[in-house]
Amino acid sequence: MLRTFRFERQKSSRAFVSAVAMAIGFTGAVAAGTAVLSAPALAQQAQNQSLSKDFEKVYQPFAEAVNTSGDYAGAKAQVSGLVAAVKSDYDRFFAGNIILQLGAKASDKALQKQGMQLMLESGRAGENAGLLHYFLGGFAYDEQNFEVARKELQASIDAGFAGNFAEKQDPWGLIAESYFKEGRNKEGFDFLRKTVSERNAAGQEVRQAWLERPLAIAYQQKMPDEAAAWSALLVAQAPTKDNWTKALQVVAALQPEDKQAQLDLLRLMALTDSMTGRAEYETYVEVADPRIMANEVGRVLAAGKSAGVFSDSDPFYSSTKELVDARASKEPADAAQYAADAAGAANGKPAQNAGELYLALEDFPKAEEMLQLALTKGGVDRDTVLTRLGIAQVQQGKLDEAKATFGQVSGARSTLARLWTAYAESRA
Repeated sequence: MLRTFRFERQKSSRAFVSAVAMAIGFTGAVAAGTAVLSAPALAQQAQNQSLSKDFEKVYQPFAEAVNTSGDYAGAKAQVSGLVAAVKSDYDRFFAGNIILQLGAKASDKALQKQGMQLMLESGRAGENAGLLHYFLGGFAYDEQNFEVARKELQASIDAGFAGNFAEKQDPWGLIAESYFKEGRNKEGFDFLRKTVSERNAAGQEVRQAWLERPLAIAYQQKMPDEAAAWSALLVAQAPTKDNWTKALQVVAALQPEDKQAQLDLLRLMALTDSMTGRAEYETYVEVADPRIMANEVGRVLAAGKSAGVFSDSDPFYSSTKELVDARASKEPADAAQYAADAAGAANGKPAQNAGELYLALEDFPKAEEMLQLALTKGGVDRDTVLTRLGIAQVQQGKLDEAKATFGQVSGARSTLARLWTAYAESRA
């Protein structure tokens, strides 16, 4: 007897997707990188400019205390006097730069922020303006002043800062995370969607974290529509085995427990090599049912055995294999009988039965023909038939037709159709 499997049967609810409940963050190394701004080279863009005489008198001993004597306490006491002596934009730039250096050396964030702000106010920060805004945004983020953080981080992007993803300097990610920290998930999702779209259009790098983080939130907050959208976007951007596994397992965990929808999701998991454990193979066997689709179940058993999930001595495997062996050879004749009945039937149910059996037999052209007939005759679940018609088309390489078919699926199956559409696009 087949064992009944439900997605929550494991130790924790939806446990088999726990590996993809990602804790991906965009934070990290925000303030740690500030020291890169302390290099004297920052001031070189203004080195040929004259400082005002009164400012230079205050600046020289201040710089000596910071760079030579290491008298940070003494230098801190002179900060207000240094700022008061500023007479020009160049004075302000140099004052900001040396105050920033002092703040970095003394591990004083307030001084670092003051220095950066002075450099920006000078209008002489040049190509460093974006990085300065980025660090100011990072400081505001760490202080949970998220409105200021977003303003500074957007200014960083607008100033042309391209980020340094290897060093975790990611203004787009921090902006999104600032929304998530406030529970403003929709705004975070919308911001990242816009970012991904714009960078794709410009041929620029799209970080995987920008796709995984909202997918994790959608999973954690039980948002199936958003989970489907981000799953589809993740595999559209990078249709790797790992990404398909993350995407499909998250969606599987949030789907209503409709066995027929599970079957079509598991078919996609098998196609993308995304089945990772015994639970998924057993579920596939159950929902396909060896008494109805013995040939398809036989392929699942063979794949599970090849993956080391099943063995000949496994009672589940051996009992199911016995059913498969008894039924498999009879299915082509059953499909032909359904097809013969379909033409004169009052509704599309015999055609649907034929089409689904031909799909399980991997006779995809005949499956397409019968499923089209089922839609024409009516009296069937339209979204289920459309889904399986699209699958038959994908399997034949009719990718444009398949995408058009999946695009007609509505209701509870629209999530599933999105993922099959993403698969069709990945094949194109």
